[in-house]
Amino acid sequence: MSKKKKEQAPEIKFERKPWIEKTKGMRVIILASLGLAVLVAYQIIRGSGNWGQGILWGLIFGGSVFLVYFGMNAFHKMMNKNKDQDSDEEKK
Repeated sequence: MSKKKKEQAPEIKFERKPWIEKTKGMRVIILASLGLAVLVAYQIIRGSGNWGQGILWGLIFGGSVFLVYFGMNAFHKMMNKNKDQDSDEEKK
């Protein structure tokens, strides 16, 4: 590339924006956790015939999806504190 083209190329600015809305993300998480819970419970009930154990493991696996989701949100909130403050200062 020549120097003129390099100088004329617009600077690409990477912004940290969510790629889906929070409500839509929560709907996806709810559907995924319910689907996983039902699938696990069905498989255990069909295999052993024990309804209590099937429901218990279904709740455990369905709840683990929420645990990972909220855990990652908390992790990113803690790790990106300084970046959020820096971007607020740049806007002023």
